[in-house]
Amino acid sequence: MGSIRIGQSLADKQKLVIDGTFVTEYMPSAPENYVKIYLTGLYLALCDPDCNMETVALRLFCNEQTVSEAFVYWQDQGLVHISDGQTVEYLPVVSRSRQIRKFSKEKYKAFNEQLHVLFPCRNILPGEYNEYYTVMETYNIEIEAMLTIIGYCKRLKGEDITYPYIVTVARNFAAEGYITYDRVSEKIGELDLYSDELKAVAKALGKKVIDHEDRRLYSKWTKSFGFDGATVVSVAKQIKKGGLPRLDAKLTKYYELHLHTLAEIESYEKNRDDMYELAKKINRIIGVYYEQLDYIIETYTANWLNMGFDAATLENVAEYCFKHGLRTLEAMHDTLKKFYKKGCVSGESIAAFVSEAAKSDEEIKEIFESAGVPRSVSTRDRDYYRTWTYDWNMPKDVILYAAELAKKAENPVPYLNSILAAWHDKGIRTKKDAESAGTTPPDAVKKSDAHRVITDTSADALNAAFARLNEDL
Repeated sequence: MGSIRIGQSLADKQKLVIDGTFVTEYMPSAPENYVKIYLTGLYLALCDPDCNMETVALRLFCNEQTVSEAFVYWQDQGLVHISDGQTVEYLPVVSRSRQIRKFSKEKYKAFNEQLHVLFPCRNILPGEYNEYYTVMETYNIEIEAMLTIIGYCKRLKGEDITYPYIVTVARNFAAEGYITYDRVSEKIGELDLYSDELKAVAKALGKKVIDHEDRRLYSKWTKSFGFDGATVVSVAKQIKKGGLPRLDAKLTKYYELHLHTLAEIESYEKNRDDMYELAKKINRIIGVYYEQLDYIIETYTANWLNMGFDAATLENVAEYCFKHGLRTLEAMHDTLKKFYKKGCVSGESIAAFVSEAAKSDEEIKEIFESAGVPRSVSTRDRDYYRTWTYDWNMPKDVILYAAELAKKAENPVPYLNSILAAWHDKGIRTKKDAESAGTTPPDAVKKSDAHRVITDTSADALNAAFARLNEDL
């Protein structure tokens, strides 16, 4: 794994200093996540000598592939150098006017001519040309597709549109796979269909101008998330401040909570205050504290309620978890998932399950007393008991009789297992039949005999046996 380090010319800096040129010339046209990765990598390189791409990915909760792509992008911009495909070195920020890449004039002659047709009154500087060429070559965007994107942006924003906006839109199209003229035209046609629907959303948010980002987000809400237009407008009307980003965050949260209809969303919001109180109670019972409860509600409380648990049951389970040392929300979540898997979601069904489990433990203790086993019941013992009673259908009196026989053995529990397994194999289900069948004395089977039984078996027979065993599982 390569490292991330500061270039020699930056090594004497003790603080994280952001060059103004980066803010004014590079940041506006860069993908948002790439800016986060650039700044986080720069900060970590200053304070952590072992920093690498994995470190940055963990800090930003993203994958290493995204981090790698971001640094390749910044290398194209001349702000970092990547050696050996992994080691990233930060370089001084240089004004774009001093590092314009050279592109084939012949290759982009037709593009330049069409660009002047689109902006006849605009003085297009070399830096702007360079940005268009760079994004086309970086993302393999066809010239006709790029011109279509530029025309689309001009239609949305007018003659005074800035090239960083155009470049950002082009990157968004490319990120979704729209790099040919046909695909870009098709996507723009699709986005244009949302104009009338978006007017209602914009009105609800107090937004006067609809741009590409609005259309892109509306496509995500309706096509990817599956919300209908009426639901989007209704949620938008509840947004007091924060505009489109706040609306996007709300709808994304509802989607993650599996709330698809307006009725489900309204029910969730109506019960939100109750969920806050419930989250506080559960946290207090378990012994944890979180100042911000939104994440807790969305991750745990809402999910538990959606599974069918009511507030009183959740509080009771929280008390159970606290008493048994399960003092985190994740541990309680695992416990609730186990109850849910067994169909126990109400207070009554959980109480019945706990009662049945306690009853089983008492029966296991009785069996152990007959076998002369003084220790407490373990999880493995419960698994044995479940196998004897549910899988092998052994009656209690047969198991107790086997326990009396196993009492003579040096290790009663393994011997008890062997007796019951032998009887199960012979189809014995009554105490009378068990008494008639008898059993091998505990000390009769020697280790050498057991070894011989296995080694004398042919490879084909063993293969068949294990195949059958896997089928049964």
